[in-house]
Amino acid sequence: MTAEAGARTGLLPREVVIGLALAGANGAALLAYVFLSLPMSFTVPFLALPAAGLLVGALLVGQRRYEQLHAFSRAVAVGAAAGLLATLVYDAIRPPLVYAMGRSYDPYRAIPIFGQLITGLAPGDPLALAVGWAYHFWNGVSFGVIYALVRPQGGWRSGLAWGLGLQLLMMAAYPRLLQARLDDPAFMGSGLIGHSFWGAVLGIAVRRWRAT
Repeated sequence: MTAEAGARTGLLPREVVIGLALAGANGAALLAYVFLSLPMSFTVPFLALPAAGLLVGALLVGQRRYEQLHAFSRAVAVGAAAGLLATLVYDAIRPPLVYAMGRSYDPYRAIPIFGQLITGLAPGDPLALAVGWAYHFWNGVSFGVIYALVRPQGGWRSGLAWGLGLQLLMMAAYPRLLQARLDDPAFMGSGLIGHSFWGAVLGIAVRRWRAT
């Protein structure tokens, strides 16, 4: 982000960089497992969770409405809310997409795997499932925060581009994580369409809520 862009949004470049690092820590934990074989049982509690705490702390401190902190906390709050909404939409449309394709692919198959990697418990264990869902939603929230920090004005086109960019990242990481094939129509179709909806909803929500 340039100094001129920072002046327009009320955010300094270093604030954007710090926010991206904190919000992206959980996604980095997953990529570190896939590509570097670093266990998520270590990276999530010792990297992702502290980063989340710092991000929430910055949000709460910013509500004191000091000028710069308020701009940062506003971007974090809007991105988090928009990311959560977009993730709920994403989760809601994936089963109908898979059904329409006539496939038996489980659209939520990553959830128990996340839980197992973080807790070390069996994928079907209730605690592992709860942790897996929590990690899934935190991913959606944090990717929304990243988007709102970089593109605080929002917009469906930029949101769509961000969603498809995440789909490309998923295509690089998930075949190894889920043993899914890139030529599987259900995996590719639900991912491409689902992330398109996710991104568009995110961009629209950020634009609308930033204006209030």
